[in-house]
Amino acid sequence: MKNKKQIARIVLIIARIWGSLSLAFLVFMVGAHLIGALFGSEESGSGFQSTAEVFNFIFFPVSIMIGLALAWKWEGLGGIITTIGIICFHILRPDLIFDPMIDGLAFPGLLFILYWILVRNAGDALTK
Repeated sequence: MKNKKQIARIVLIIARIWGSLSLAFLVFMVGAHLIGALFGSEESGSGFQSTAEVFNFIFFPVSIMIGLALAWKWEGLGGIITTIGIICFHILRPDLIFDPMIDGLAFPGLLFILYWILVRNAGDALTK
């Protein structure tokens, strides 16, 4: 039992560190893009060119950012939002499947889900 708690704690620490780095990077990149769109030249072509680009943006990076932020308080919910977001993004953009940068930014979502499962199973074992 103690071993399972230690493993869960290590998974949570890794997920939070990795998730924080991913979230900080995504916030920086989206912020820089928004600042560039506000203060850039008209010819730069910033903005969405189609509805598909809007959906791509919603699934990556917006859903990843929301999921990783929520995972600090609700690990299961945040992990599920992050994972569903990256799956939907890969359905829309199959050419980016297994892209290490994109998947690496979303991987903490899977770690948060793993932590949530480990904690739930440990809780079930305590009640038996």
